[in-house]
This record gives sequence, structure tokens and C-alpha cells, in this order.
Amino acid sequence: MTQLQAVRRDDHLLVLWAWPESALTARVRWRREDTTGTGSGPRDGDILCRRRVYEHDGGLDLPVGRGAVTLTVEALVPDPAADTEGAAGLRVPAEPPVVDYEPTARRRLTGARVATVTFTARTGCDLPDLRIVHGVGRYRPTSTADGTVLHEVPAQRLPAGTPLTVQFPLPAGRGPSWLVCFPARPADSDPDIRPTALHKLRVT
Repeated sequence: MTQLQAVRRDDHLLVLWAWPESALTARVRWRREDTTGTGSGPRDGDILCRRRVYEHDGGLDLPVGRGAVTLTVEALVPDPAADTEGAAGLRVPAEPPVVDYEPTARRRLTGARVATVTFTARTGCDLPDLRIVHGVGRYRPTSTADGTVLHEVPAQRLPAGTPLTVQFPLPAGRGPSWLVCFPARPADSDPDIRPTALHKLRVT
């Protein structure tokens, strides 16, 4: 078996490989190295994948969660003497936890505007120090340099499914404005901080 690769699709893997000419079935085994991630799939598995199903579906879909996974794919051929490449193995590293956030803005009875940003983690994780940047104009900020830091969220533990909400004054102004969150000190180990939808980053 050659050209083994896996493409992450949230908590699923799309597993792809090049079939030997004589193989019609492949044996696929996997083991989840971290069971703390999301995903309802089993810790390990051993299945047979038919070539016609693989080609119809465009690969093999495995629900394995977001943790690290070890895969082994072996071609099964009718003739044991046939020339095959043998089993192929692949370790897929863990995906970082995902933290969704959604900003909103409202006006108080006094006329002052207030912004609220709600963070929700899909799995429990350590939220890094965050900066919430206010940008004005047609385009949303892509870094802290593209606007004004209105609020800083201190690092803390964020349990799965328990929203964290912060609130702060929103400056008055005309035209489009945006609220975007960025890690104060980006690191490879940070969770994936992402908006629930890009259009929701525009608050006015």
C-alpha cells in the first residue's frame, strides 16, 4: 500500500491511499492515542474497506475524534504470491481544541454602546490570554495592529460547553465596525480560536 494520507474534517479523518492493481479489499486499523478529545468513535478499530465503496465515497471516513491517531492500511489480495507493497502506517497528530466566539453589540438606555463576546469550547481546554480588537472600515482586522484593543481576556481554564462571556464599552462611531479576537502571545499549543461565522464579527 502506498501514498497513505489522512485529511482532517473536524473530528473525522478522510483516509486516502493508492490501491495495488490486484487488491479489491483493504484492512484498516486505527488506534486513538488520546481519548480526551471529542468524537464518539471507539478507542481503536479494525475494519475491511471494499475498493468499490472507497472509490464511490472518495476515500474512507473514520470518526476518530480530534486526538492523535495511528493508522495502518494493508491491501488484501486474492493471490498471496501477488506483488504488493505491504502494510502502510501513518501517525496523524492531534488537532488543537476549538474555541468558538461570537461578538454582539447593543445600546443601553443611556445611549452608550456595550459589546459582549461569548466563548464556548467544544472540549475543555486552557484559554490563552486574548485581545479583543475593534476595527473600523470595510475590512475586518487581521491582527492587533489593524485596530484598537478594547478588552483583554486573562488566561483561564474553559470547561467544555460552559460559555465564558465578557462585556465592555464599545466606542461610538459611524460606518462598519468589527470585533476580532487574537491570542496575546500566539503559540503552537494554543486552541483554535474561531468565530461562529465571519459575518458575525461585524457588530455595526
